[in-house]
Amino acid sequence: MLGQVRLTHDVNLWVRRITGAGLPGAAILLFWVEGGFPPQAWYFLARVIPHVVDLWAVRGPQILLPLAGVVALSMTWMILWGMLLGTTFAVVRHQWASRHSKGFAAASWSPERKQFQSPVPIVPAEQASTQNAPAAARKSGGGESVMVGVGWNAGIARSHKPNEDSLIALRGTCTSGGKLLPFGLYVVADGMGGHADGQDASRLAVRTIAQCVLLNIVRNGKINDKLLIEMLVEGVTWANDEVYQRNQEKQIDMGTTITAALVVNANAYVVNVGDSRTYLYRKGEGLTQVTRDHSVVADLVRAGEISPDDVYTHPRRNEVYRGLGSGINVEVDWFNVPLQDDDVLLLCSDGLWEMVRNREIERIIKGFAAEPSQASEALIQAALQGGGSDNIAAIVVCFSKVCAAA
Repeated sequence: MLGQVRLTHDVNLWVRRITGAGLPGAAILLFWVEGGFPPQAWYFLARVIPHVVDLWAVRGPQILLPLAGVVALSMTWMILWGMLLGTTFAVVRHQWASRHSKGFAAASWSPERKQFQSPVPIVPAEQASTQNAPAAARKSGGGESVMVGVGWNAGIARSHKPNEDSLIALRGTCTSGGKLLPFGLYVVADGMGGHADGQDASRLAVRTIAQCVLLNIVRNGKINDKLLIEMLVEGVTWANDEVYQRNQEKQIDMGTTITAALVVNANAYVVNVGDSRTYLYRKGEGLTQVTRDHSVVADLVRAGEISPDDVYTHPRRNEVYRGLGSGINVEVDWFNVPLQDDDVLLLCSDGLWEMVRNREIERIIKGFAAEPSQASEALIQAALQGGGSDNIAAIVVCFSKVCAAA
């Protein structure tokens, strides 16, 4: 029971806000009702106790009922103040432990509003085996509207080691505002810190984001854009806390990059930390990168010091300056992408996009836009043919009737 209360407090921002305002409010109310602290009943009881014998001699048993009333009132105030102080101490201790040890409370987040020069209207809001594992999932909403293909491979250079990339692709339906609400959650994480630690970090991040988002989406009866973005970003910050906690407990240095997309009502709410990417492919407009890499070479490209093609061969191409697990807080970039019929989302780790240029990614998705399982298989094969120097993870999501049933 206590664990469930703590989980509800950690996951739901509104619960933390109510707790933060409610505890001081309760203290003010108790202070006002009893006329200060300590309560007047305590003062009265302290004055009466030394004279109980004298009062008994004068009044006899008649003093028992009033005395019992004063004692009961004093005990009531003691219990109320004790509960308030105990709850306050427990909340403060839990929040302190969450940020410095346990890591469950969501860290503060400051999303960046990004503008892109792109023909696609990106609105800023801001296991299989160790071999390739393509899979397809079809969900209907009056028709087969969303199809998902998954690709996962350890790569050529690391084929003898576990795949440090993790992913999850979930489709579901909940109720909101008296209506059925289909949704999709897609996450790709690229672990860092050695094969065992990197794999642990990416799995932990994917699992935590899924738990946080699903718990929030089924508990909120009225879904809106702000809430969806908030719950997705909070899921990432919660995942950061989990990975950071594991680092502190085991005295290790593991981390993971992340990109995730939550699709609801013909909109994709996208987040990223690091250089795992989300792309959008749209017929007639081609392939557009939705996310921004948090890497040294990406900053050099934005500054005009190197060309986009130099990213693939630059000696500092593997230097990522933002990831989950490196600190108590993490900054999360977020984006709101309006979807159209026949759009395709691609979420992938750098093991794919570093081996396959954007033009080839676009050609493959265009050729298999209606068959995401084949598209994911083709992308994995292209990455292997391009060298396969890193682990590979990809999720391809095709929206054939997104406007009718997202």
